[in-house]
Amino acid sequence: MNALNIIKKTQLLPLTTLVSRDDVEPLCDILMNVSIPLVEITLRDERTLEIVDEFKKFPEIKLGIGTIRTKSHIDIANEANASFLLTPGFSEDLADYAASKNIVMIPGVQTPSEIMKASEAGFKTLKFFPAELSGGVSRLKAYKSVFSDIKFIPTGGITDENTLSYLALDNVTAVGASALIPADLIKSKSWEEIRNKLEKSKELIGNS
Repeated sequence: MNALNIIKKTQLLPLTTLVSRDDVEPLCDILMNVSIPLVEITLRDERTLEIVDEFKKFPEIKLGIGTIRTKSHIDIANEANASFLLTPGFSEDLADYAASKNIVMIPGVQTPSEIMKASEAGFKTLKFFPAELSGGVSRLKAYKSVFSDIKFIPTGGITDENTLSYLALDNVTAVGASALIPADLIKSKSWEEIRNKLEKSKELIGNS
């Protein structure tokens, strides 16, 4: 099953920033145990660039690399055997480069113009970012009639309180949320709390 199908099936895309190789194994173990076999690791810290290849030891996890902004980021993701990429905005240059590396890319969009450009480039699954600051559920509802062939993964400001509102939309395939793997719990290595949080989120959407 490819990355997009797994994202659609789980409806949840946990995202976080790791800076230590020691955190990769316990996180992957938890993701497998709760049957969410994917994660987005964001490139928001230079140290992350040096450790993402650790995920190669855990091929059962579909690795997504987020905050992709340069071709070198795509190269690093490719070397780490990443299954998919996410960008904060749409770049035709990066889209072409990702295609040349045969890696699935989910471009970030916010406006109708950006959606049209991504659609013209062949993308049908897009990251709506930053979701809550960009009009949230109301804006995605408005996009449904205009962009009926596009599916969105809203990211940015997603919480337990608004997850179901997003997933109730026909044009939302999943939600991406750092709240699923809070940075403070990673820092304190509170793995059991992370496991409980992921299980609770699955129960919330009825995906257990």
